[in-house]
Amino acid sequence: MAGDSVGQMGADADRVQLCLSLVAYAGAAGESARRASALHRSLAGWLAELPVTQDHEIVWGPASFRLWWQPSAPALVVFVTRSRRPDDDACYVVIRGGAPLCVCDPSVESLGWFEQEPWVWARNPGDLAPAVCSGIHRQLDVIRELTVDEQLPGAGRSLAEFLAASVNALDGDRKLPVHVVGHGLGGALATVVALWLRDTQGSGASRDVGWDPARHAKLHCMAFAGPTAGNGDFAIYISERLGAQLELIHNSLDHAAALWDTQTLVGLADLYRPHVVEPTVIRVVIEALGEELERHGVEYEQPPARVLPGQLNTQLPPSYAAQAAYQHLHAYVELLGLAGQIDVDAILGLCSGTDDGPVAQ
Repeated sequence: MAGDSVGQMGADADRVQLCLSLVAYAGAAGESARRASALHRSLAGWLAELPVTQDHEIVWGPASFRLWWQPSAPALVVFVTRSRRPDDDACYVVIRGGAPLCVCDPSVESLGWFEQEPWVWARNPGDLAPAVCSGIHRQLDVIRELTVDEQLPGAGRSLAEFLAASVNALDGDRKLPVHVVGHGLGGALATVVALWLRDTQGSGASRDVGWDPARHAKLHCMAFAGPTAGNGDFAIYISERLGAQLELIHNSLDHAAALWDTQTLVGLADLYRPHVVEPTVIRVVIEALGEELERHGVEYEQPPARVLPGQLNTQLPPSYAAQAAYQHLHAYVELLGLAGQIDVDAILGLCSGTDDGPVAQ
């Protein structure tokens, strides 16, 4: 019985954090994409609508960033929620990395995967030389500097300043659970944000001033459907630093989780057989990505992940893009027992308004 109880608690945590990660995609277009107050209303509305997040309220943010020359692109968004339930005093740092990932999207190359930057916050890495994708590194720099607009929760504060104030408000020896969550590119960013917070926690933090010198926060990261953020040494280093508090959750049929490791890229073209016979362009794109990674001399590796057994959705047209979109988004809802509780298409602003799969492509 005790084992069942623990398992149920874990399943509930998975569902809450998946819903938070998917809600982050809301408000990517229209007024919500232009005004922080409208984005706040959109996010808060979706949190209130979903059964597993209806007790959550936004306590910091949202803070967002969009490149001025990409006005129509979904923005990078970060916000923090807390539950109103008395038995849950945790902070949930939720990250949207932009739009859901698709290897077919021409903009995927703009994410900077062909270059890497050293992980400059590393503490006692030994012989390891952890490095991360340069685009991920730039987005982490943005997240570190983001502050919240006036009239919104946490106005004027950065994420680190908000968390520092939350830790300082604790009574006695109480601990503050801090969960960093995201989906897709947001999942990859969640891992580096959690590691950055870990490496700048405590006294003697290098580069950034420690936000939690007495280590009163208990950090945890749950990332869904994310490509790896860094090289093999980064995978080892983040696993050592976060240990069991790093939870990566992947659908076995999600192409995004296979990016950008050349060892896993090679299987993507045949991932959806026999339902989908890939068009030649898919194989060409995947082979070109692998060749470019090798030409630039960069390598990527996923830290250990929990892999959920995906199933092909044969109700969809035999399109690689349609199956990839379903496996990257809707399948996680099914696999974690949330069918009927969250409408992914409606959150994304798509016209199908069902949770059975994406609009046919």
